[in-house]
Amino acid sequence: MKQRFRPMLVVLLGLCCSCAWAQVDTGGASNPVTVQPGPVPAFTYPDATPSLDFLNESIENSSITLGIGTGFSYFQSRGLFNVTPSIKIQQFRSHLAWHINYAGGYQAYTGGGSRTYSNMFSQRAGGGFVWQLAQHWQVLGDDNYIHSANPFDSYLTTPGVPTINNPNPVTYYPLTQYTANQGYLTLTDQLSKADTLSFTGTAMLRNTSNFDVATAVPFYNVVSYGGLGAYSHRMSARLTLGGSYNYNSLDFGRGQQRSGVQTISFTADYLIRPGMTISGWVGPQYTSTKTVVFIPPVNPIEVLTSHDSLWSVAAGANFSWQSPRNAFRAGFFRRVQDGGGLTATSEVNSANATYRRMLAKKWDGLAGINFVHDVSTTSTARTATNLYTTLGLSYKPIKSVDVAADYAYQRVNQSNTIVLGPSNYTNNRVSITASYSWTHPLGR
Repeated sequence: MKQRFRPMLVVLLGLCCSCAWAQVDTGGASNPVTVQPGPVPAFTYPDATPSLDFLNESIENSSITLGIGTGFSYFQSRGLFNVTPSIKIQQFRSHLAWHINYAGGYQAYTGGGSRTYSNMFSQRAGGGFVWQLAQHWQVLGDDNYIHSANPFDSYLTTPGVPTINNPNPVTYYPLTQYTANQGYLTLTDQLSKADTLSFTGTAMLRNTSNFDVATAVPFYNVVSYGGLGAYSHRMSARLTLGGSYNYNSLDFGRGQQRSGVQTISFTADYLIRPGMTISGWVGPQYTSTKTVVFIPPVNPIEVLTSHDSLWSVAAGANFSWQSPRNAFRAGFFRRVQDGGGLTATSEVNSANATYRRMLAKKWDGLAGINFVHDVSTTSTARTATNLYTTLGLSYKPIKSVDVAADYAYQRVNQSNTIVLGPSNYTNNRVSITASYSWTHPLGR
């Protein structure tokens, strides 16, 4: 019995040893990869560099970007030097993505003849998020703050009156120090695969100093808020139709002029072919305005109050086309909105076009034109016309460095806009900038 048991014991030990040997990590390519338990992250930051180990797993899939930029702008026989460090943090989760950013810089004027210019601390801050609240519900929010005297910052897009095809209408700022804050919050419900319902709230604040513009300022300062309800239905893979109701409130100079603008729009979006789309909207618009006028030097100051209302047609269209090396966008709109400070509540007609082309592997070129004609809703004799053209060239020698040169030409014609300086003027702007950014994942 023992003689039969010994060979069986030897065979059993041999099998056990071979199994144990097979489990030893030999470092070979055929070794299986151990899979850690738990959910698979929805986003992995595309960076092979090691993570920053002093941070915990709560910021997994996050990244931090540190940067610094500098540049010089020349306009109207004077220049503006600026240097701006910045920081941005962003995180991506399966149901939530968010980002915050801040840039604080130094701006200093030079030249300008006998006029005196001071140095200034410029600031930019922003943040936003996308939250998948439920299976068919999504919340988007964004807010941006800016305090600057850079002439290339004085022509911006703001939330203003959001529409289905142009959520950020153009607003003109004068060449001066100004502070602006704009934000929006959108709640979207995917009713079905073809139907979407959304609600958007917006808020905007702009304060302008008389640092570099000789004006009776009141209409340059404005507080605005509004709401938009929109519905869209996808008729086919190419065509989407919808409608919206928008209300926007404008308060210039803390009560000197207040307006309420209501718009009903019918919208259409059409995919002509991959990379080429066209969209448009049209509808009635009703504006009610209260204006308070102070007449000095009567003592006490005489106050005149006027009430005006206006029915008008709001309409617009956008066209976009892009290819691997080219991108072209053009559009126009006609609506009642903020006239940029020159004319307060205005019927604004605007047309714009932008073309960008990749000239070479590291070179990009940009050309754009924007035309805006404002007519006051309370006094048709008060008008402003603004033509703005720009040319740009950017170069990216390495991944983290950007160098750009820009030229802009602006022509402004004004009539009865309560401006003490020249009513018609032109200016040329030249800017050269360089920036460096360093991006690193915060976790794995």
